[in-house]
Amino acid sequence: MVRSLTKAWFGAGSDEVVPNDYNGDGIWEVAVFRPSNGKWLVRGVTNAFYGVSTDLPVPGDYDGDGSADIALFRPSIGKWLVRGGLQTYYGFSTDVLVPADYGGDGTTDIAVFRPSNGKWLIRGLTSAYYGFATDTVVPGDYTGEGAADMAVFRPSNGKWLVRGGPTAYFGNSADTVQPGDYDGDGTWDFAVFRSASGKWLVRGVTAPYYGMATDQPVTNP
Repeated sequence: MVRSLTKAWFGAGSDEVVPNDYNGDGIWEVAVFRPSNGKWLVRGVTNAFYGVSTDLPVPGDYDGDGSADIALFRPSIGKWLVRGGLQTYYGFSTDVLVPADYGGDGTTDIAVFRPSNGKWLIRGLTSAYYGFATDTVVPGDYTGEGAADMAVFRPSNGKWLVRGGPTAYFGNSADTVQPGDYDGDGTWDFAVFRSASGKWLVRGVTAPYYGMATDQPVTNP
């Protein structure tokens, strides 16, 4: 369900939700990846078989053409596979996947966070140590510069830390972090979904009740 916009029945409980702008019209589509048969279903756009049950979906605009590509990470061999495009080995099965546009060029960069030592590795750009194994990684454009920042949420004390940017205490360990640009100013906001009450809390913006404890929060950044 999308608050004040639309709702649709699409997918099954065992599917993984993978919304993104797959047709390049600037609007995100409702989409799911079905691990049982490797099928991608993008509402109103396309269906495709790509991947196997052990793959992790990582859709993004890897070729910079303005639309999201169907893409996967294969933990067993550390391989990234972009449908109809790039295939490369980068990272390990124990890494956390953090693809985003770190270079600000409109292209999604392959990237991982390594909990064992707090290291971020961004293919072709940079690497840096930022955060701990117990942190939740939340990359996004918190500085409004047009590129994703390395960022973490620390459940132990509810602290958000953005490398070279703002920090704040917002939320707690029971919340699900859901950052994004909620006010349309081009800068990402700290935000959480509190499943116990169905409450969304967006720092400095709003705090509506929307959803239930069994729902999975989904944000269009």
